[in-house]
Amino acid sequence: MELAIKLKLIESRRKRQHKRVLEQAITELHNSIVLYVIEDNYEMAKIKSQLFLKYNRRLKYLSI
Repeated sequence: MELAIKLKLIESRRKRQHKRVLEQAITELHNSIVLYVIEDNYEMAKIKSQLFLKYNRRLKYLSI
């Protein structure tokens, strides 16, 4: 019984840590997308936006 509870706590810590990493990556991606659009580099902005959507989906999945 204690082992099951301990495993759940470890899993939730890993999940929270992963969420933080994803949130930070999403923030950095958003900033880079804005900079690419300002610099008129739309091709890189499009590539980064696809990655941005992928990370958002993953974060949404983890939040359920």
